Amino acid sequence: MKKPTTRIATALLLVTLSLTASAMPPEQIKQVLNMTKNNWVAFRDYNGRQWIYFTHLESYTCGIKAVRYSINSDALDKTWELQPCNPKNPHAVTKEIIYLTLPLGTAKSIAVKVTFADGSDSEIVRKMP
Repeated sequence: MKKPTTRIATALLLVTLSLTASAMPPEQIKQVLNMTKNNWVAFRDYNGRQWIYFTHLESYTCGIKAVRYSINSDALDKTWELQPCNPKNPHAVTKEIIYLTLPLGTAKSIAVKVTFADGSDSEIVRKMP
């Protein structure tokens, strides 16, 4: 029979290993992103400006090749530059600027399309403030 301190140490080791090995494979990230499309971007009016946050996509960069978007159209004429994937801490958002700011009321909608790590594209996801 193991001593209680050995069992506790083993449990802590397992928890630590599960946390450090939590990087999802790209195909699993694709599934998560497809299920959470409504969270890809978020709107906020603050300090006299309209803010559009890309935080959710930034937290899944290891499964994303590119993000294209457009304001008030489906042109997808802009590219959102994601932070580089960090396999040792894959969901950490370390990029300083994770949002756009526009004059209040500028964006009536945003269209977003993700190219996943496997090269496939999402459908266009449209969101309104």
